[in-house]
Amino acid sequence: MVSVENLAGLVLLVAMGSLGVAVLRRAGLGLEPLEQAAYGFPLGVVAASLVLLPPAVVVGFGGALVAVVGVAAAAGAAWLWPAQRAWSVGSRSLRASQPVGLIAGSPLGPTLRDVRTRISLGPTLTIGAFVLLWMVFHAGAMTREADGLWASQQHLWSDWGVHLGHTTSFAYGDNFPPENPFVAGLPFAYHYLSSLTAAAMVELGMDPVAALKLHGFVLTTAITLGLYAFARRLTRDRAAAALALTLFLLGSGLGWVLTVAEVNRSHDLLGTLWDRPWDYQQRIAAEFRWEPSFLVAIAPTRGFLYGLPLAMLTLTLLLIAVRRGAEPGTGEGTGEVKAATRRRLPLPPSVRTIEGRAFVAAGIVAGLLPFAHLGTLLALALITPFLVLLFPRRFWGWAVFFGVWAFLAVPQVLLQQGGGSGAAGGIHRHIGWVARDDSIVWFWLKNMGLFLPLLAFALADRRLAPSVERRFLWACMPAFVFTNLVSFQPVEWDNLKVLEYWFLAVSVLVGALLVRTWREHRAPVVRALVAGVVLSLTLSGVLMHWHQIRGLDTYQLLADEERRLAEEVRAKTPPRAVFAVGLQQNHPVSMLAGRRTLLFFPGYVYSWGIDYAERERDLRAIYAFAPGTPELLRKHGIDYVVIGWGERRDLGANAEAFQQRYPVVIDTGGYQVFAVSDAAVARATRAASGD
Repeated sequence: MVSVENLAGLVLLVAMGSLGVAVLRRAGLGLEPLEQAAYGFPLGVVAASLVLLPPAVVVGFGGALVAVVGVAAAAGAAWLWPAQRAWSVGSRSLRASQPVGLIAGSPLGPTLRDVRTRISLGPTLTIGAFVLLWMVFHAGAMTREADGLWASQQHLWSDWGVHLGHTTSFAYGDNFPPENPFVAGLPFAYHYLSSLTAAAMVELGMDPVAALKLHGFVLTTAITLGLYAFARRLTRDRAAAALALTLFLLGSGLGWVLTVAEVNRSHDLLGTLWDRPWDYQQRIAAEFRWEPSFLVAIAPTRGFLYGLPLAMLTLTLLLIAVRRGAEPGTGEGTGEVKAATRRRLPLPPSVRTIEGRAFVAAGIVAGLLPFAHLGTLLALALITPFLVLLFPRRFWGWAVFFGVWAFLAVPQVLLQQGGGSGAAGGIHRHIGWVARDDSIVWFWLKNMGLFLPLLAFALADRRLAPSVERRFLWACMPAFVFTNLVSFQPVEWDNLKVLEYWFLAVSVLVGALLVRTWREHRAPVVRALVAGVVLSLTLSGVLMHWHQIRGLDTYQLLADEERRLAEEVRAKTPPRAVFAVGLQQNHPVSMLAGRRTLLFFPGYVYSWGIDYAERERDLRAIYAFAPGTPELLRKHGIDYVVIGWGERRDLGANAEAFQQRYPVVIDTGGYQVFAVSDAAVARATRAASGD
């Protein structure tokens, strides 16, 4: 049953997203209707979420502010929504439903518009199947059982604890201006915008877990449409686009070989597929590290919910700009452009207008990335210079794009990093991404499977896509080289955020190659071979999804007592209180109470480029109640100290010493919370006296 609170959260997302759709429809940038919807919805959510920040800092974050922004977004969408589907651009009419927007006057215009605004049966079924999969995935992503809160997949267990902490720090912890809630007092050098959106949904009454699930499902659906639209624009082929979508979301390497080996050992195909289709630890030990993009990037890290559609929109706008009104499928300019080029005349006004608008719009969209997804910002920073090299004649257009991008993004990055370098300070030379014992060649051959040999053929095939689109895909290839030579963050695994964009280009190229091979060769043997190749490319992904759906990869995030502890902390401590807690990544105080902590799980803190050695040393001294502990508590502004199983196990907490000196404000049996600052002690005294 859909609750009023969940419906309110959904309405908020729709109101925010509708603004972005209306802007893209009104802008006259040559985007197809599907692109306007698929990219415009995330664009609107991102923009509206950014709008929430300044007033939240000034007047506070609450349901009233969220409602005002939601209503304003809906009103803006209604005002901007065009009354007709054609807008005047210079001396020509630009129709938004056409892929490039410069053929409205052609007799082929209506036909092309009709063809390109439809999704045929095959792609419709493909997209529908993925949307159904996302619905099932998010419904069971996190569940409340009698014994606590459970995650349905290992990456959700490791990542959603962080995102829940970010979300609750905004919704319950008054974290404005934003600071790192896990390392109190330091800048929030992280792309936290998706968590701010989820927090806005919480302010309307949603449970934080439900907010992350609903937000993830809605944005993933938009991403699925966007991936199809992006691949269709690059290949001009609906079947190739549907296959590229499938390869990107399910594509993986040869890890399925281990499942086949298990079937061969057990002689029980159905039993193996039912009880143990996938073994993560076995695969990691064998260095199979490439997993389907949805399971490893989009769903758990959540920054991709915004970064991926903004990147596809940016690249689509740049593609429109550099084509200068090229007709679909030719890779060449229109008659006007070619004539003007031959005669060295100025370009027609309509061409100059669409080109300029697209470059400016691309810069604006890319400028929204710092708070949305820093990994995507880095990926575009690596890809776009190669686009400049491949399209050097657009010098002034590129200057405008990079100028607008820098003007918007640089201040955000500086504000975000607080004057420091953040995770970027951990850049270092590293060969082979996360390969350990394997050579880099063997590592990638088994992790990509047939993708790599097929990619080599696709890159050499000039018939797969028009020349402009093919060069765009080529520009993504150096990202693979960079991520195998340099680690852009302290933890090498985080290069995945860039590799995903390389893999998107790979999926488009390989998808187009396989579809063309299928069409050109009707022999049953060849078609069976193509079908087998597709199965090989996606079987590992299918097995991983099946493993998750079967509930064979569940992890407990919180016990029921820990959930109750978080509720009591929210009820009995002020929002901006600072806590000393254990170093586990799923501590209830940081995850569901939304309170600031002195230190968090060191593995994550290290990956954020934070030197935590002094804090950890002081935290251990505090829990041991070493001499000078009161001074250390005052030094770090700590209000409350939590002692539970994690603090006893990892930090050797001296509970008796705290009991002798400080009052207990919360006691759940397994956890005790001590008031240690003067303000916290005074608050506890007043509460005990009933004042």
